[in-house]
Amino acid sequence: MDKVLIKLDVGVPGALLRIALGLLLGASLEAVHPGAGLWSTSAWLLAALFAVKVIAAAARRFVPASAVVRSHWEWRRNLARYHDSYQWRKLVWLGVGLMIGGTVGWPETQAQFGLGGVCFAAGAVAEVLWRRLGLSLAPQAR
Repeated sequence: MDKVLIKLDVGVPGALLRIALGLLLGASLEAVHPGAGLWSTSAWLLAALFAVKVIAAAARRFVPASAVVRSHWEWRRNLARYHDSYQWRKLVWLGVGLMIGGTVGWPETQAQFGLGGVCFAAGAVAEVLWRRLGLSLAPQAR
C-alpha cells in the first residue's frame, strides 16, 4: 500500500488523475452551465484547483500512512513551496483533460478547449523549467 500512496501523484498515475480531473471539470461545468464562457470556465478551474488542495490536506490528515509515505508527501509539499514550476507543470495534464472534453462537446465548449490549451502551454513551460532544475521527486535515502 505504501508504494501506491507514494506513486499515486507522480508519473503515469498522476497524469491520468489530472486528465480525469480535467474531463470531470468540463463535464460538470457543461451539466451546470451549458456553453459557459471563458470567465465561468476559469472560475470552475480555480475552484477545482482549490478543492484538490483541500482534499489533499484532508487525505494527509486522515489517511493512515507510514513514516516513509509521510516523508515523501512532505518532500513534495516542500518542492511545491519553493519551486513554482513543480506545481505549474501539473497543468499540462489538466489541460489535456479539458481539451479532450472540449473536443467532445464542440462547438459549445470553445472556452473549455481554449482554457485547456492555455493550461497545457503554461504547464509545458513549467515542465521545461522544472527539468532544468534537475531535482528529485523523492527524498534522499538515509
